[in-house]
Amino acid sequence: MKNLLGVAFISLLFLALCVSVNESTFKKCHQSSFCKRNRNIRKNGRNTIFSIDPESINTNPKEKMFSAVLVRTPKPETESYQQRLLFDLKICSVNPGVIRISINEKEPGFNRQAVGGILETEQFNYQPLKALTQTTEYLLLQFGEDDSERKVVVKLYFTLSWKIEILDNDHFVVTQLNFDDLFNFETKKKDLLFENQRTKANNGKENDRLNFEERFQGNVDHQPHGPSSVALDLLFPNTEHIYGLPEHTTKLSLEDTEEGEPYRLYNVDILEYETESRMSLYGSIPVIISKPKNQNKLHGIFWFNPSETWIDISSHSSDHSDQSVQFGDNGNGNKNGDESPIAKRTHWMSETGVIDLFIMVGQENKMYQVFKMYSQLTGFPYFPPYFSMGYHQCRWSYKTQNEIIELNENFDKHDIPVDVFWMDIDHTDGKKYFTFDKKTFPDPKFLSETVAEKSRKLVAIVDPHIKRDNSWKLYKEAKSKNYFIQKYNSDQAYEGNCWPGTSSWPDFLNPRVVEWWGSRFSYDKYEGSTNSMFIWNDMNEPAIFNGPEMSIPRDTLHLNGKIENRAIHNSYGYFVTKGTFEGLIKRNKDQNERPFVLTRSFFAGSQKYSTIWTGDNTASWDQLKHTDTMLVSLNLAGAPLCGEDAGGFLKSPDEELFTRWFQTSAFHPFFRSHSHIQTIRREPWVFGDPYTSIIRKAIRNRYSLLPFYYTQFYIASAKGKPIMRPLWLIFPGDANSFDEEVENYSYMIGSSILVSPILNKKQKNKNVYLPKGYWYDFETFKKIKSKGSFFNIDAPLSKAPVFYRGGKIIPRKIRVRRSSLLMKNDPITLFVFLNEKQKSTGRVYIDDGHSYDFKKLNKYIHQKIVFKNGKLSTKTFHSDYDPILIDKIMVFGLEKGIKKVYSNKDTNIFFKYNQKDNSFAIKKPNVLIGQDWEITVEYTD
Repeated sequence: MKNLLGVAFISLLFLALCVSVNESTFKKCHQSSFCKRNRNIRKNGRNTIFSIDPESINTNPKEKMFSAVLVRTPKPETESYQQRLLFDLKICSVNPGVIRISINEKEPGFNRQAVGGILETEQFNYQPLKALTQTTEYLLLQFGEDDSERKVVVKLYFTLSWKIEILDNDHFVVTQLNFDDLFNFETKKKDLLFENQRTKANNGKENDRLNFEERFQGNVDHQPHGPSSVALDLLFPNTEHIYGLPEHTTKLSLEDTEEGEPYRLYNVDILEYETESRMSLYGSIPVIISKPKNQNKLHGIFWFNPSETWIDISSHSSDHSDQSVQFGDNGNGNKNGDESPIAKRTHWMSETGVIDLFIMVGQENKMYQVFKMYSQLTGFPYFPPYFSMGYHQCRWSYKTQNEIIELNENFDKHDIPVDVFWMDIDHTDGKKYFTFDKKTFPDPKFLSETVAEKSRKLVAIVDPHIKRDNSWKLYKEAKSKNYFIQKYNSDQAYEGNCWPGTSSWPDFLNPRVVEWWGSRFSYDKYEGSTNSMFIWNDMNEPAIFNGPEMSIPRDTLHLNGKIENRAIHNSYGYFVTKGTFEGLIKRNKDQNERPFVLTRSFFAGSQKYSTIWTGDNTASWDQLKHTDTMLVSLNLAGAPLCGEDAGGFLKSPDEELFTRWFQTSAFHPFFRSHSHIQTIRREPWVFGDPYTSIIRKAIRNRYSLLPFYYTQFYIASAKGKPIMRPLWLIFPGDANSFDEEVENYSYMIGSSILVSPILNKKQKNKNVYLPKGYWYDFETFKKIKSKGSFFNIDAPLSKAPVFYRGGKIIPRKIRVRRSSLLMKNDPITLFVFLNEKQKSTGRVYIDDGHSYDFKKLNKYIHQKIVFKNGKLSTKTFHSDYDPILIDKIMVFGLEKGIKKVYSNKDTNIFFKYNQKDNSFAIKKPNVLIGQDWEITVEYTD
């Protein structure tokens, strides 16, 4: 009866939520006591001082570590009950160009450092340390060798309130810490205990204020450790634009927040979320990327704290620009000068934990360096299997296996390729994950085999809420081993409502639970699963329908009562996907197959285990308009494998919106359509022609680009580079690339394809900005010569504004088959788009598309292709895999006629020259990807 009531409650709640998001369900800053307190410090100051004790300074070159003690003392003019406290300050350089600054209580009253297993500490390469200069006012530290271009200088000020400044190798100030004196490290309970002792000594009475609670929406949050927030201000001099802090629906360049809500990072389940909102969503990556003005470099900040975090941002004059110094300079040289007084101030406020800050210092003309530095800290993006780049069809729910089999046939009838069919919660036995409903999915292995006949795959949903059912073996096992998150002040499992009714949640902070969860994916335990079925982790914020803010109470306990959820909340989804990812590897005896995992909730590091999607969006033009910005923001924060629900999950799109959405999503790294059970279906043919034909073309274009996308996926996994990139990342000196319309509504795939989708109803043309150079229409290959201008581009419903960049070579597959794997070994066509210097370059990466042989056995091909001085040639970085035939080469943008084409294999090659558009084509050039070759073009006089 309890479960039936729970299910009824869930149904009513979900129907209510479907109307729209209720903002009152989720906290604003004034309802979060620690956010409000820290904001008040900015307005009103405080009654304590944090300063560096000069006697405590320890510069240890052997350990490559600087340490000192921060001393908190009451201001002399106040009657503060706060006692004198000591804090450990540590500074080191964990990798070239990366400074780590940590602050913790010298004698913490509880375990503030709650989370391990996220940082790639085994990859850290600590840099040499030496003291340059010390005066009574400041100390200069250098991290890195004297002759290193990556060395960084740290300047510590012995002012009344401590300050730190970070300078790059060009002597520019990267960031300034605590220059606005907003550092805070709350120890409220310890302070009140001190006050009790003092008060009792004075008058024999105790102050009884040690039972800390916070209430919101009828929920009580017990705080046994008392208020314990940490906060710090970081200022970016000479900076107009900063980026990052996904997941939000605001514009790409982060907005000033002083007149409104700060950006909030707290993973929750928000259905039908709003646009232009700084409300928290499903995931959090506490990373900011800064772009200094008039410098072709990027810097990064990684605030490593998985508790709830608010970030205020403001723009103002850089009052501290005169503090920058030359390396080894005893004075106050000014490298930044007064050229631009603009600066960005950020104020970070986290509910608990410690200060653990990574500052990633970039170099001039190395715009991608910061992404590699971040990936070295938290892990490079995983390299998913080839099929994951194809089109995915999902719905809540395809309720029977026959429905999916019919769907499998219908894609062929409509001549539309597809790679994956998804199974939502209704495929399970009563919402018990790792099971199949025996009535509706009687033979899941047959289903897998049926779709696998066309090299297609299945994905099954596995959420982290476990139905409390004593007849279910999995629940009984987890309960008997105390594997669940516990209630506040109890050793009993926490209970809440989710899809199955009353449920409990595994404690993924426990490594044994992560391993146990992974073991559930073995074929003998997950009956009906096969090696062609992969996994979707949803609701892993975790989402709890009757929980505060639709999530788990902060005072629930992990590790058998040692850690509160408030300390690790934003990392919960990370550990869920870690267990899933590792389980999918271990389910095969050779442990050599690459997993595919999709997650809704994420944190820093999630990119090494999962693809991310943006959650329960809505079928509206406004949501479509903000989708690209959300995805580019994820890319800039180190999570390039991402996408959204094409067509919108909630509500029902009309024909035009549906068509435009597919045209847009076809270029996103992850391409899936998904829909709510109470909306129209989202199969590509639902509206009939002409819409089906247009959508078919968009999907087939995606499949023709798979060799190009696979190469981009490889580069992302090897170098940490974004796949979706703002134009300014490629053209940093072009002021127009920072234009609001350009930055938010156009982007590049790699550095080769510019996408500027149609995002407004009944829009038939678009003003598209094309940076200086040659650009080629995606469909007609017509060349546009741009001086860095806006062009009015016709865009009827059948066409989206997309352009190839001159100077790039794109590998494509012209013959599109029913799924990506059926095309994998087909010949490649090279599209060579020349720039104004008649040059072009590109790369191709090939491996088996499913295993780790590329890493374990070096079984892959990685090749550069160059057109220069009339010669098309290859440079092979590595070739130990079956070569792929090039069946055609097409060259666009020639500025001379052609007399003859020949190669180092054949004396003459037949070619067809098109004088109208100055292009030529070579059919069957008799060359292979994976082998070195050269083709020469002899021009007419």
